Parts: sequence; C-alpha cells; structure tokens
Amino acid sequence: MLHIHRAERADGLVDALRALLSDPLPNPFAPEVVAVPTRGMERWLTQRVSAGLGSTPGRFDGICANVDFPSPRRLVNGAVAAASAIDPVEDGWLPERIVWPLLEVVDASLSEPWLSGLAGHLGGTGEDADSTRRARRFSSVRHLADLFDRYALQRPEMVRAWAEGQDTDGAGQDLPDDAVWQAKLWQRLNQRIPQPGPAERLEGACARLREEPDLLDLAQRLSLFGLTRLPAGHLQVLRALSAGRDVHLF
Repeated sequence: MLHIHRAERADGLVDALRALLSDPLPNPFAPEVVAVPTRGMERWLTQRVSAGLGSTPGRFDGICANVDFPSPRRLVNGAVAAASAIDPVEDGWLPERIVWPLLEVVDASLSEPWLSGLAGHLGGTGEDADSTRRARRFSSVRHLADLFDRYALQRPEMVRAWAEGQDTDGAGQDLPDDAVWQAKLWQRLNQRIPQPGPAERLEGACARLREEPDLLDLAQRLSLFGLTRLPAGHLQVLRALSAGRDVHLF
C-alpha cells in the first residue's frame, strides 16, 4: 500500500518516520530502506532519527543502524533492472553510453533537412562548415543524451509514443515543428541500441513487480523522505512496489 505523510515542518516528518522505524520489521536482520535525495539529507536524518530511536527517554542516546539510504533513482532503477532482467551496469541506454551511437547518428544526419537547426548550431556541413563550432559536437550530443534520459524519466508516455513512430507529446498532441527533430533523432538512436529504452521497459517491469513482489530482495517496508519532486516514471514504479509491500512517502 502507498502511504503519504504530510507535515508543515520537517521535524513533523522526522517524528513520523521515527515512529514508523520504531516498529521492527518481521525479519530483524533486514535493513530498513529510506531513500533520500542527497547525502546531506542522509546525514541530517540519521542524526535526527538517532536522537530518539531506541534511546532512553530524555537522554538522546539512541542509534540509527541497519538503515540503507539509497537515492530514489537507485532504488527505482534497481527495481526496474531486476524486473526487466537488464543489468544496470550493462544497460546500453545509460547517458554516458548512448553518447557515442548518438554522435554517429548526428554525424550521419546533419545534412538532412529535419536536422538543419542542430546543423546550424554545430557550424553547418560541407566545405563551409565552421570548424570551431563543429568542435561543439561532443558537448552538444552529451547534452542531448542527458535530455533523452530525463524524457524517459519525466515523460515516459512521450518516449513510448516516439518508439511507436509517432511524433507526439504522449498526450495525443503533435510536437511543435521546432521539436519534431528530437523525436526523429531519438527514433534513429533507438534503431542502433538492441535493448528497449527505459520508458519502453517501464510498463512490463511494473507489471512484473506487481505480480511478483518477492522478486526484489527488499524489506516489506520502504520509505522515501524529503523529496521535493517525484518524476512520473518513479511514481509509476513506486505504485507497482506498493502492491506487495508498504511504501511510505514523507
């Protein structure tokens, strides 16, 4: 089940998390999982939880132990990887991995009309190309790789539409004319990578997580603390996880 905890101040959320953690898991050796967005949040939360968890009343001598603090992205990506049988280390769609095939696609397509905007940014093509601006190729393509990665996370419906050959925004609307080149570029990149993209594998992974909750080596209680935003792809996975265990959002 998915539980949402609200409070006007962070202290109130810490009290709610501390009360939750004070109820032991059925398996005393299983670590608690509390996903946090930053390492600074982890340190602060550890200090605040340990001030009251397992301590003598009034003495502030508690301890915060056997608690794993992954990032939300690591928690979600690990769940999707297990459900889709794709090792995260071997994932061909990691942003740092798709740079090179994406660079090949860009170089092969710069002379085509649909990519004229990017070609202009990179100094044009042929004998009149600006060599100084052409040197931007790697940094520009790396930016595009990160952009496609964020699309898969925040706009998975749009990327799935692109995978089906549609130049739409995922909600049934055509992309603006000045954005169609991104869909075409992603589609050509997709043809070069044998694995399904993150957005494409999301639906099947979530279905398997709902049907096989014991697929993951995780405790029956997961918590996420201090998130200021939750991408659509993350929320979809957390809902699937909550079908077989308690997921708490603070």
